Amino acid sequence: MAVKPEDVKVLREMTGAGMLDCKKALEEANGDIEKAKEILRIKGLAKADKKASRETKEGLIVAKSTPNKGAMIELACETDFVARNGEFKALAENILNYILENLKDTNGESRDQDILQATIDGKTIEQIIKEAIAKIGENIQLKRYCVIDGSNFAYIHGAGRIGVLLSFEGNNQEVVKDVALQVAAMRPEYLSPEAIPADALEKEKNIYVEQAKKDGKPEEMAKKIAEGRLKKFYEEKTLLGQKFIKDEKKTISDYIKANNVSIKGFCRFEIGT
Repeated sequence: MAVKPEDVKVLREMTGAGMLDCKKALEEANGDIEKAKEILRIKGLAKADKKASRETKEGLIVAKSTPNKGAMIELACETDFVARNGEFKALAENILNYILENLKDTNGESRDQDILQATIDGKTIEQIIKEAIAKIGENIQLKRYCVIDGSNFAYIHGAGRIGVLLSFEGNNQEVVKDVALQVAAMRPEYLSPEAIPADALEKEKNIYVEQAKKDGKPEEMAKKIAEGRLKKFYEEKTLLGQKFIKDEKKTISDYIKANNVSIKGFCRFEIGT
C-alpha cells in the first residue's frame, strides 16, 4: 500500500529511526503506526538510530591487498572493547571485501559514507551496520575507505589502530614495506610538494610571511624567510621529502630511486584522527 509522507514523519519522530526504515515498516504494517513501531523495535532499528549521535572515538582499521588491487577501511565504534569484538571484526571484513571487489581506485584519497546504500546479500551496508548496532549495543560508523588499483602494499600497525595502503611500481617488497612503515610512523600528509593543493600551499606561505613581518622583517625579506620555511614544511609533510627513518642521511625519494621503486600514492588512517 501507499504510505503517507506525514505518517513516515510521525513514525520517525516517535522512534528516531531513519526515513527509509520508517517507510518500509509502515508498508509492512499496512499503514498501522503502532504496528510499524513494533516492527522497528523488533529489528532494532529505532535503537540503532538513537545511538547514532554518540561519539565514535575507537574502532578498527582493516586492509586487504591482492596483486592488482588493494582496499582499506576504518570502521568506528565507541569503545576499544567493541573494537576487539569478533562480530565487529567480521563486520569490518565484510564491508572491506565488498569495497575491494566492487569499487574503483580512489586516487590515493580516502572517501567517507557515500556507499551506505550499496547492497551486500540483499541488504544495504547502512542496514547491516544498523543491525550490528542493535546487536552489539554501540554506535558504529563506516568512517572512511580507500581503494588502489594496480600494484599495492597494505600495512596494519598496532592491532588495527593505524593502517597504510601504498600504490607503487617496482619489484622490491622490502623497500615498499620500509616506505609503508615510514608513512605509519611519520604521518606525511602529501606524497610530494606537487601534490599539495595550491590553496593549502598559499595559506601556509602567507602564515610564514605574516610571522616574519611580526618579527619586524620587511616585506621582501619576509617572503624569502617564508620560502625557506616552506622547504622545511616539505621535509615534514611530504613523504618523498621526509628523512628516511632508518637512515636520516637519505630522503625517502633518494631511498626509493636507489632501489628502482616509485611510490605513486598512499592512504594513511589512524583511529581517532
